[in-house]
Amino acid sequence: MEFAYVRVSTTTQTTDSQISDIQKSYPGIEISTDVCSGTVPATEREQLSRLLDKLRKDNVLVVWWIDRLGRDYHDSETTIRELLNRGVTIKTINQNMTFAYSGNDMQDMTTNIQLTMITAMAAAERKNRLASAEAGRQAIKQDPKLWAEKFSGRKPNMERKAKIIELLEQGLSVREVAMKVGCNPSTVQRAKKTSSLYVNLK
Repeated sequence: MEFAYVRVSTTTQTTDSQISDIQKSYPGIEISTDVCSGTVPATEREQLSRLLDKLRKDNVLVVWWIDRLGRDYHDSETTIRELLNRGVTIKTINQNMTFAYSGNDMQDMTTNIQLTMITAMAAAERKNRLASAEAGRQAIKQDPKLWAEKFSGRKPNMERKAKIIELLEQGLSVREVAMKVGCNPSTVQRAKKTSSLYVNLK
């Protein structure tokens, strides 16, 4: 059997491109999706942990790229090797790579070396991004006005909040309100909770 796993880090990101690419090569495949950081251990992700329990010998796990399974070097490498030891084959859409243990010591050693390099690169890439973002923040701090604009927080959009509350009072669901206003459901939830009307809207 074939299964696919998709992950994005935040709710502002979309899984559409990953899912589309996977479905082009594997129409009708069962896809599990998580929205969480790649540093969250595999066993603590709701959908991935369920999938890990399900995968058996001769099953195939499809991911867009190995870093979707994790960006923590030790956790992702442990997860991948445990699956390979179980007899699961891992295939990637990006680079069209296949990872599996064959029982041949030399081939399996080569697979381990590849995985060590890929998982290490994924972890390093994350650290570099964080370092780059921090460097940018420090640079902006040198300009107090720019720092205030970028990082002191946006002023509440009172007009949008009023519209959200109005729609909620009309009985629309959080998702329906988000679609009408053009914002994320989390924005609607925040407006709902901070509103003086919250007690009547629960």
